[in-house]
Amino acid sequence: MRDYDVIIERPALRPDGQGTWIEGKYRFRFTHCVLAEIMTNVQDDSWKCSWEDIFIDYENWEAAGQPDGYVWGTCWSLAYPGATYIPDSSLAKEWSRRLQKPMHEMVLETNAYTLRLVFHNVTLTKIAQADPESGELEDLTR
Repeated sequence: MRDYDVIIERPALRPDGQGTWIEGKYRFRFTHCVLAEIMTNVQDDSWKCSWEDIFIDYENWEAAGQPDGYVWGTCWSLAYPGATYIPDSSLAKEWSRRLQKPMHEMVLETNAYTLRLVFHNVTLTKIAQADPESGELEDLTR
């Protein structure tokens, strides 16, 4: 409720130049969030045909014969066009004034949603490293 994590999987070119792999997984932790706003980017027609709960669980969706619609149950989103820092944010300025702490605004646009955060700080931590041969991710948080 105060801090929000955004997990990013970073793709990289394979060492042999043949394709890509997930090099690692990173956690962006936005702290002291006074505003967290999310809005759908999924089109109305997709919402209408993706309304049933079958779309919130990937395995159930597959078992149902993969009906047309947006599958919410993939548990990830394509971070495109991506994150934008808002340098002259009026929201961040207002919260900075109110809290007497520097505040910032960021907008993350994905294929499924747009996330807007007004926050005090952000940290970046690598939480998993992949083996380039096997592609297996090793948890670095243990």
